[in-house]
Amino acid sequence: MSFMGRLANYVLNEFLVDALANSKTFQRFAVRADDAMRKGNVYKTVSEGATKAKESVERYAEEAREVAEKLAKEATKKPPS
Repeated sequence: MSFMGRLANYVLNEFLVDALANSKTFQRFAVRADDAMRKGNVYKTVSEGATKAKESVERYAEEAREVAEKLAKEATKKPPS
């Protein structure tokens, strides 16, 4: 991005952030949106999804470890003569 583009982006971001931070309407919207998400259990759903994903990764990691051990045992066996 050119210098002028970066400068324009910076200036617009500064004005936008300042305007939104000082806007009572935007603050009310942010609080209401957060309340709606909390009441709708959005945060709980995300947390449950993360827990399920972690459990899946752990299960697959255990299975991969078992397969790797079996392959290592097979690799150390003497070939038939």
